[in-house]
Amino acid sequence: MKGIATELRVKKAVILAGGQKTALAPLTNYCPTWMFPVLNKPIIEYTIDSLKKNGFEEIIISCSDGEMSDAFKQASASGITVTCHKDDRPRGTAGTLKDLEKSLEKEPFLVINGNLFIGHIDLAELIKFHCDTGSMITAGVFRDNRTNGACENVTITSHKTIKDFHMIHSSVERRSPWKPSGVYLFNPSVLSFIDQEKYMDIKEQLIPVLLRESLNVSAFEIKDFHNCINSMNDYITINRDLLMNGNNTGFGEKKEIAKGVWAGKDVVISPNAYLLGPLVIGDGCQIKDYAQIIGPTVIGNRCQISEGSLIRESILWDGASIANSSKVEYSVVGVNSCVPANLNIKNMIVLNGLRIGDANLIPSGYSIKSIVTLSNSGSITCSPQKIYRAVKRIIDIALSTTGIILSLPLFLLFAIAIKIDSPGPVFYIQRRCGKGGKLFNMIKFRTMITDAEKLKRELINKKENDGPMFKISNDPRITRLGRILRNSSFDEIPQLINVLKGEMSLVGPRPLIMNEMKLNPSWRDTRLKVKPGITGLWQTNGRSMTGFHDWIKHDVHYVKNQSLWLDIKILLKTIKVVIKRIGSC
Repeated sequence: MKGIATELRVKKAVILAGGQKTALAPLTNYCPTWMFPVLNKPIIEYTIDSLKKNGFEEIIISCSDGEMSDAFKQASASGITVTCHKDDRPRGTAGTLKDLEKSLEKEPFLVINGNLFIGHIDLAELIKFHCDTGSMITAGVFRDNRTNGACENVTITSHKTIKDFHMIHSSVERRSPWKPSGVYLFNPSVLSFIDQEKYMDIKEQLIPVLLRESLNVSAFEIKDFHNCINSMNDYITINRDLLMNGNNTGFGEKKEIAKGVWAGKDVVISPNAYLLGPLVIGDGCQIKDYAQIIGPTVIGNRCQISEGSLIRESILWDGASIANSSKVEYSVVGVNSCVPANLNIKNMIVLNGLRIGDANLIPSGYSIKSIVTLSNSGSITCSPQKIYRAVKRIIDIALSTTGIILSLPLFLLFAIAIKIDSPGPVFYIQRRCGKGGKLFNMIKFRTMITDAEKLKRELINKKENDGPMFKISNDPRITRLGRILRNSSFDEIPQLINVLKGEMSLVGPRPLIMNEMKLNPSWRDTRLKVKPGITGLWQTNGRSMTGFHDWIKHDVHYVKNQSLWLDIKILLKTIKVVIKRIGSC
């Protein structure tokens, strides 16, 4: 395979390790996905090893922190150059490649998602296919066999009663069985289609541009074992599959001390302990009397398994400690986390000494149901977010009620003015996404002509911004009164009704429709963890005057740093922004 890669002059690879992996938070708050240990070896090391075997000579890791571990720096001494590019702002997957243009402009190059466990992908076959087809981009895809057979679901009403059943056979299922694998091969000429300043995504923006230009974008089916880690379910599946299939790729120098049990250096195991493989035990671990460890289980380096404890089908990261008579089943225990004595943990992520935001950031899966935060004393701490959300809701109710009462004369005045100014309804109502993606009817004063959406399709090529919003100077769809309402932000006043109903909050990310959030799924998933707001960080920091990358940055910052003080500062700054009409459109 090395000869093929060299012959076709594909020697460089870019690993896109940046971005917000919110579906895996809070683990990614202190360990990025590309550093997750699989059988005690970071995912990124599997990727580097595979690229070395396939004849690649240079790897560029693009990540947000701009740091590399010593292990990656040592890789350069073994015949492959590993460098790191720091993402100083959200640029999108394609935008990041544009930033690397000087390093990638001469020859075809490989692009790999940072959350991809590369497994046994035959990169030589991918490279050969790309060159044979003469494609601008070749995307690795795989067939999701879970779409085969009948597709069944149930519709349940808000009162928890069944409305109806749906049974759809795969022959009439419109969803494609093909899914992206997280591997792409690029011709360098593609970089000329990427804007230097704007946010740009590969799948949602760059590839459609190439297709509109009638350029060839191909799909290569990858049948070899691999998996993108988009959830904790994916992460556990990889570890389970490698252990159950007897693949010792990530075992390193560990020795098989019993059937299906591999142990590293300086491991001390009591003769009275019970071990049932498949198990991988890291260096420096101690397993005390009568401890039981049942596989498939992965135990990191320097872990302490105390007397009488039980570990069943779980993953323990480095430095984890399980006290006497505790049980950990179907769970993930984080770095240096301590499970106190006599505590039963099942279907959980266990963390120690880490500030937790909204527990809903953890998705439900077959083996992870919730998170537990343990203090040094062993007691379970309550999240301060519950208090924050309760107080925030009280403030929302109080201020929205007051605002509606004080604004009643304006409601009447604007209603009359809108009717006189142009034909059509007084209010503009659109289905938007609330917390968790739940749809609600967002209300605004109408500021556009009645056939604005139809005219938008005719003006789409004149769009001036790089984000999901449609913005052009002197938009012909806006009415005379509508321009005044927008400049003063008075068109947003009816959303106080949405706040009072609990569909929105005074402060939060801007409510959007689902299609407007497809450019950045991580950003979408982050902002949908909280209620949308009438105002927020983006609105108070330039709004339409800023780029999409700033919008992403502000939304993510707000969700990660929610507090009453931050909300108060945003509300006070909103008043200043409205008075000065900053960023209004």
